[in-house]
Amino acid sequence: MSIRYFNILMNHLEKMQFEVTAASFEELTGRETEPPDVYDCNRALLVTGGKGILHMDDRSFPMKAGTFSFLLAGRQHSMQAQRGETLSYWWCHFRASYADRAIFKEIGMPEHVSIPDPREAIALFERIGRNLLADQPTSRLRLKTSFMELVSVYLDHIVADTGIQETPSPEIEKLEIVLSYVDEHLADSITVEDLAGLIFLHPNYFIVYFKSLMGCSPIQYVNQRRLEVARTLLADPACNVSDAASRIGMKIYYFSRMFKAYTGLTPSRYKKLVLGTAKPVLGSGDPGEPRGQ
Repeated sequence: MSIRYFNILMNHLEKMQFEVTAASFEELTGRETEPPDVYDCNRALLVTGGKGILHMDDRSFPMKAGTFSFLLAGRQHSMQAQRGETLSYWWCHFRASYADRAIFKEIGMPEHVSIPDPREAIALFERIGRNLLADQPTSRLRLKTSFMELVSVYLDHIVADTGIQETPSPEIEKLEIVLSYVDEHLADSITVEDLAGLIFLHPNYFIVYFKSLMGCSPIQYVNQRRLEVARTLLADPACNVSDAASRIGMKIYYFSRMFKAYTGLTPSRYKKLVLGTAKPVLGSGDPGEPRGQ
């Protein structure tokens, strides 16, 4: 799965609001089966022990300790323990807002991943369960934080599992062409017309299409990628501020202004801090920084 597909997903996840509505730990023994159900919420499910089968629509999936699944709302499913096994699992229900579309399906995200050591994920489920029942002012914030960490564990194991390959939708495949072009031409002038022409769309329609999938305008994305690349370049002792600006296609003054707005630091100050050469600064601002750098 391409890292650019993850860029698409990250742009959505960073802007989405998640609400965890329920969580619990369950066990099934023998050939015991939970009743089939269709949930209005999305469902995260982690097997902690034993073996069993997940029945979903007209398909069945083997489940064992470390199987981690994200199931979208509206899918009928049930869990069944294998003969002689005690199938134990954590689950939590959640809702997602902000352009709530089946982005997992469009990108081709797998419904299941395998986690060799599920202890971190188990601890996060336990924390979610505790915070759902806690009556403290910070419980909701802790709940959201724990859930986002849980999503991160899932994504980390998709990256690690190179054997999982799903087919993205045609819309995502077209977007891949655009994102590849941006990464390969950061040092060049990039216009909306250039990007729209790559996939034969009118520029006005392309802006709407791009924003619906990425959560930002094409030019916002180009500038974001330029600044992300610049941040990496500045960590290289051999690359000075002028070189970094040139390699991402920005004039030095514009680059310095954009980079400071993005990170809160001028490029040269950021570079010194990353390389461990910055001296402590008293007061506000960046004393000693060359203007425009």
